[in-house]
Amino acid sequence: MSKEATLLHLLKALGNSLARQRELLESNQLDDLAQINGDLEQGYATLEASPGGFAALRDEIEAKPEAQRIELLELLGQLRADNRVSGELIRIAMHRVATVRALQLEHSKSSTYGPGASMDPGSRLSRHA
Repeated sequence: MSKEATLLHLLKALGNSLARQRELLESNQLDDLAQINGDLEQGYATLEASPGGFAALRDEIEAKPEAQRIELLELLGQLRADNRVSGELIRIAMHRVATVRALQLEHSKSSTYGPGASMDPGSRLSRHA
């Protein structure tokens, strides 16, 4: 596989992984993110490990014939946008998880200390009258 085909393949694979990550985040399937996140980390690490890093990658793209350069730049722009969207979806998911945990904790406190609290196994008891 040529270097050009490898670069295009890598960028498309990153795009597919970001799209899959977005689908999982939008459908709140957080448990399924591990594999996708691993694929993304590996793809980004491959890009970073290229001689000269992202700057050399950008120079390499700029040296391509116009049609290829345009395709690669559009793909990079889409990756950048998808990455931002995924980041925002991750922040929303983290906020959602924190909110659910806070609600569960509050419910746990009210069921332990509230009026008519029952003695459930694992409930907290106060030593103060």
